[in-house]
Amino acid sequence: MIKISQIGTYITCLFFCLAWQVSPAHADQYKIALIHSYEEGYIDAKRTLEILKDELRANGLKCDIREYFLHCEEYEEAPENERMSLFIDDLSSWGADLVAVLDDQATYALMACNNPRIRRVPVVFGGVNFPNEGLLKQYPNVTGHVDFPDYCRTSHMIERIMGPSRICLLNGMTYLDRKIWEALNEQCEGKIDISSQGLSNHVKRHAANKEELNILPTGEKYENETINKTRIIRMESDLMAIRDLMWVGRGSHTTFLLTKRDYTTRNVAALFSNPSFATINEGFGVQDNLLGGYFAPLETQLKDMATAIKERLRGQMPNQQVSSYDKQYVLNWHMLEKYEIPTSSIPQEYIIMYIPFTERYHYFILYGSILLGIIVLAIIILLSISYLRERKRKREALHNLQYEHETLCLAIEGGATYVWRLEEDAIICDSQFLELIHHPNDRIALAELLTFIDPEDRDRFQRNYAQIRNHPQYKGQYRCSFSGEYQWWEIRYNTINTAGHAPLITCLLQNIQEVKDREEELIQARKLAERAELKQSFLNNMSHEIRTPLNAIVGFSNMLTSDPDLSEEEKQEFNTIINTNTDLLLKLVNDVLELSRIESGSLSFHIKEESVRDMLESFYQTYHFQVHPPLEFIKDFPDEDITLHVDAMRLQQVITNFLNNANKFTSSGYLKLGYYCRTEENHVYIYVEDTGKGIPATELEMVFERFYKRDEFAQGVGLGLSICRGIVERMNGRIEVSSEEGKGSRFTVVLPIQLTDN
Repeated sequence: MIKISQIGTYITCLFFCLAWQVSPAHADQYKIALIHSYEEGYIDAKRTLEILKDELRANGLKCDIREYFLHCEEYEEAPENERMSLFIDDLSSWGADLVAVLDDQATYALMACNNPRIRRVPVVFGGVNFPNEGLLKQYPNVTGHVDFPDYCRTSHMIERIMGPSRICLLNGMTYLDRKIWEALNEQCEGKIDISSQGLSNHVKRHAANKEELNILPTGEKYENETINKTRIIRMESDLMAIRDLMWVGRGSHTTFLLTKRDYTTRNVAALFSNPSFATINEGFGVQDNLLGGYFAPLETQLKDMATAIKERLRGQMPNQQVSSYDKQYVLNWHMLEKYEIPTSSIPQEYIIMYIPFTERYHYFILYGSILLGIIVLAIIILLSISYLRERKRKREALHNLQYEHETLCLAIEGGATYVWRLEEDAIICDSQFLELIHHPNDRIALAELLTFIDPEDRDRFQRNYAQIRNHPQYKGQYRCSFSGEYQWWEIRYNTINTAGHAPLITCLLQNIQEVKDREEELIQARKLAERAELKQSFLNNMSHEIRTPLNAIVGFSNMLTSDPDLSEEEKQEFNTIINTNTDLLLKLVNDVLELSRIESGSLSFHIKEESVRDMLESFYQTYHFQVHPPLEFIKDFPDEDITLHVDAMRLQQVITNFLNNANKFTSSGYLKLGYYCRTEENHVYIYVEDTGKGIPATELEMVFERFYKRDEFAQGVGLGLSICRGIVERMNGRIEVSSEEGKGSRFTVVLPIQLTDN
């Protein structure tokens, strides 16, 4: 019989297991619903999501975020609340652990829709400027941060940057507009002149007659106007007011202040010709062309929201239901450049954002480029000095070998020689030669003489011997084993004709093995000298290929720093050119280093057994996305699998180079990657085929030469195929190429194989 204590223990364990499973704190990840006030795809949506995800990860939270978009500008209040209620039903069914709300409209609708489900889940809001305190008291589960607009400080910021100005803002009769106007008057009363009359009467005063009316659109009436004190002017949100604002905005003392972000104010800010400021963060740094303002930037708001989300998920409640952001004086660097406002005139407490990398670090880029150029130049100088020393040494060695060769020839000619005399089919030899070959008598038959001659030279000797009587003089060189080993000997025949006697054919036999040895040394010396010439050619090509991007880098860097009148488009273009040439220079250095490692034998290989089909399938999947229509990327793999002993990474380097070349020079048709095997040869053939421009037959033997380029204007330095050949040869293989100009090319790697047992 089961005891009551055992039952109690079992129930307790079951309870804790269930609590562990359902507790969000121990879930794999939290479910967070993110509700935006604006439409899907609005200008800040993507950036907002990315920043929030980064901040949540920084807080150690793994979250699954589902987005909702209220599209507040499309709906009136009642349908907007209904839409929000549907959002709440959906996120509740999804099982959201927390709801994050952005901006005033979504926050207000979330509480105003009166959906009871929203009270069951923590809510964190952010980016709110005017919170509804009455509704917040009804929702103790709703907490967040607000960014109360500070119109007075923003106006003083405008005055410090622009001088005394006419600050224009759009303001209607909506609830939000009234709240904005009340707050502005409360903050700025007695500090800044405020007008609610609009600009219409002010404009009409300058257009009393038709002649002046024709002049007004040029804005000249305001360009020379002197403003002694900053003034805030309220513009009603109608077409006449907006037209007046666009006209007045051409003056040099007028600015636009963005106090809310709706369709009208957003378009006015974009079209306003003079600088625009804002009291809210919406639109700053994107398409609204805002110069700056006193508010909490989007990055700050989302960082605080992520911290609040972390606290609420852990069951912690903030000390205050509503907290305020730390505001900052922020400016947009791009707008400062647009309106030609020098950064040196900006107060130190103001933060300049969105400074481009190339602008922030342009001195580093410039000095780095110069330093790189100096290093490369030093390398070239050192290589040139080394080459000149090596060339001098080779020239001296070659001169010494030539001198030794001449001396040796004179010594041989002046030394002892063996004398023969031909009689019919026999050779009469002197005693010294007979001693050399240990022959019993002085007569040697032709058949016996052939046994001393190397088999590879016998046919040539017999053909020449048959023609001796037809030529007065003859000289031939053959490999003979007169002294026990095959050495080079020279046989000279001379026919002497005397009256009344038969022709006398004499012969001088001389060992020229030392001469041959010296000739081989001379050949090697000549090869070394030719190699030195190749090194000179290599250095010349290297110098040319390095100077070209280096000149571009240094030239455009100097232009960036020395010409202040360059436009943003020109600066961006110059930066792109600098980056492209930097990448080209680094590619050249890397290719040269890799080619050097291949030739020196220091390039490491990791040979192991690999499946050809698996390797090529991986290569195909990796490169598939680099082939763009209309090109078709085809794979041609046979049924049988093949095993190779290769370095898969090096083989991929070779195949990728073939594919890059094919992709570069093929505009239509296809690229094909495939293989086949020939068991009788015990080799596998891996090929890349294209329908590109092809290679002329006269240039096929040149494609693997260093610095060879089919198209001189194409990017690259022409070392890729040389590197490929070196890699394949290190894996006991070879590269074959076939091509027809105008129809395409095929590059094939031939490697030894082993068939697997299927």
